[in-house]
Amino acid sequence: MHVVIIADMEGVSGIETYEMTVRSHPAYAEGLRLLAAEVNALAEAAFEAGASSVSVIDWHGGGGNLRPELLHRRVVIVPEDLTRGYDVAILSGFHAMAGTEHAFLSHTMTGGLALTLEGRPAGELALLSRWAGEHGIPVGLVTGDRATSLEAETWLDQTPTLTVKQAVAWDRAAALPVEQAHRALREMVGRVLGRPDRWWVYRPARPVEARVRLRCATELAARIPGVSLEDGSLQVRLPSVKALIDLIDVLTVLMRFEEQRELLEAIAADPAAGLVLERERARRRQQLRLEGPWPNASSTSKTG
Repeated sequence: MHVVIIADMEGVSGIETYEMTVRSHPAYAEGLRLLAAEVNALAEAAFEAGASSVSVIDWHGGGGNLRPELLHRRVVIVPEDLTRGYDVAILSGFHAMAGTEHAFLSHTMTGGLALTLEGRPAGELALLSRWAGEHGIPVGLVTGDRATSLEAETWLDQTPTLTVKQAVAWDRAAALPVEQAHRALREMVGRVLGRPDRWWVYRPARPVEARVRLRCATELAARIPGVSLEDGSLQVRLPSVKALIDLIDVLTVLMRFEEQRELLEAIAADPAAGLVLERERARRRQQLRLEGPWPNASSTSKTG
């Protein structure tokens, strides 16, 4: 049995603050330790359940968060490639989609982006479950905060979930004690991998049609093949979900480029105004949500 863990960071047990997920913050080191510890707990349970191999895709922020020296010696970090013959996937440490109320660090791959897939608001759970489905890989388990579990009930209704924390603000959460969470994770993995008859493959419709709303760079993005502009949103028609994921990565770059262009134009016109705008851009780069449902959203720090 070949198991692949797709590991995000925001929903990891023990991570209770935004700062623990940000590379530039001192608290990130503890976040890395907790991320590796959760992957290890899942992997150890998978091996005990009979897995012959456990691979892990580092999904958070483009990767580079998992440290080999912190991982179980049999766990292999692999690139974002699901063509390697995996039998089952585990989505670990995830967060809810952009705009979700009462959710910890909710966003959809990047700040300033909202996605509709199959006619419904969608996030990373929808994208990854359908990407796995393109390769016939079932999703055996989803872990994260309470909002993630609720979202999974909509998009992965045949897959069990495990909640390890509850949001108390957009950038703060109350988590189970780490040892308790790891025990629950191990028990759940053992049960899930012992019942392959209950695994479910979420196959997407082809071609993949989606709608994407961006904070900026919409007109620039509409020039991409397979993308058109309609009522202020991008209409997307692509051959696969992986192509959609790759497109969102491109859109992320375009939004950052557009923000930098606006900044340079402002500085050229009025250096003093440009400095003000630069500070504003720095603040906005910390925003992961389009609009915050939390009462203190305007002052909440986020990533971008």
